[in-house]
Order: sequence, then C-alpha cells, then structure tokens
Amino acid sequence: MLSRARIANPHPPVSGTPTGTTAGQAARPHGLVGRGFGRVMAWLNDEMNRFALERLDLRPDQRVLEVGFGPGLLLRAIADRMVSGSVDGVDWSPAMLAQARARNRFHLACGRVRLHEASIARLPFPDACFDRACAVNSFQFWPDPAACLRELRRVLRPGARVAIALRSGAGRARFGMGGIAEPERVDCAAALLPKSGFREAWVETQRLRFVTAACVLGIAG
Repeated sequence: MLSRARIANPHPPVSGTPTGTTAGQAARPHGLVGRGFGRVMAWLNDEMNRFALERLDLRPDQRVLEVGFGPGLLLRAIADRMVSGSVDGVDWSPAMLAQARARNRFHLACGRVRLHEASIARLPFPDACFDRACAVNSFQFWPDPAACLRELRRVLRPGARVAIALRSGAGRARFGMGGIAEPERVDCAAALLPKSGFREAWVETQRLRFVTAACVLGIAG
C-alpha cells in the first residue's frame, strides 16, 4: 500500500558513507567482486527502480538524469519511455559503467542514453538542463548530502522533479548488504531538500516484496 506524507519536523540530517567490504562494494563496485555485486544489485533493486520510475511522472520529451545508475536497468526503463527525450547517467564506478553500457547498447547507439563516469559532487553538466532527476539506493553514499543536493539543484530547471528512493524498512528478507534499511537517510534527504532550492517536498512509501521503500520527492524552485 502506498502512503504519502508531507515533510514535518524531520530528524536532524546525517551524513557519512558506510564502511566495511560489503558497504564499500555497494558504494563503488570494483573488480571481480564488484561485477558480481552489480548483478546482485540488478535483481535486488528491480522493485525499487520501478517504484522510483513511477514517482517521476515522466513525459516522453523530457531530459532526465539518474545519479548512481549501477548496472543500468533504470536507465533502460527510462529510455524505453522516451520519444524525443533522453536520459543521462552518472556513476563513479567503472565496473557499473561497463555493465550499464552493455545493457543499454541500443539506446546508446540512438543517442537516447548518455553515460558519464562522474560524482554527484561535481556533475559534468551546465546549469538548468534537466527536467527530472532520480537516485535509487545511492543517496546514502553521497559524500556531503547538503552540497550534493545543491549541485543537483544546479542542473535542474525550475519546476523539475527529483525522486530519491531509499529502503526505509526491511521486508520479509534481509541480505546482509550493510544496512539494508536506512530510515535515517530518508529523514536526512527530506530535511535537506527544502534547504537546497527545492519546494513541495514530500515522502511516499510502499511495502515491496523485500523492503519497505521510501521515495523523497521535491520540485526545484
């Protein structure tokens, strides 16, 4: 069941990247283990990707940005909905860049998808060039959430929508993935959006098969 809540008295923002081998691979998959981790992510994040996609309220002529595209499945799903629009993806993992490139060969050849090895902290785009932006299970790895949200706002047009999807609670299974449920990160994103040039911030949650998903949404002011 989907529920929606306006932002009200959120907890203080938190920052920092999880530590440990598994969390390190989740933050930046690399090497042979990273390639395998990407395949696991593709399976585990499938429902989360679809949950975030529906929250974006896409039109087929829009320009979309995905931050932390991982194995590239959401990029492909967004591109499938585009007619004259396109989607750019940024990820700082060469292993994920390779997997996303393999999964999006057709859309890359058509110019509907563009991939960039880059960090959210310094996006390689001019001001006000995107109509939508999304991030699925990557916000918890942003080095400075407040600064990164301001950087994200910089590349969005006024009125653009952002959707930040996170796991807010465990479902019927846990997979030992370094803190699968992170409700404090949901509170962090919700608290920071209005301070980073966004308005009309709200949170939508839904129980999925493996987790309870939360999507923090905002409109660029």
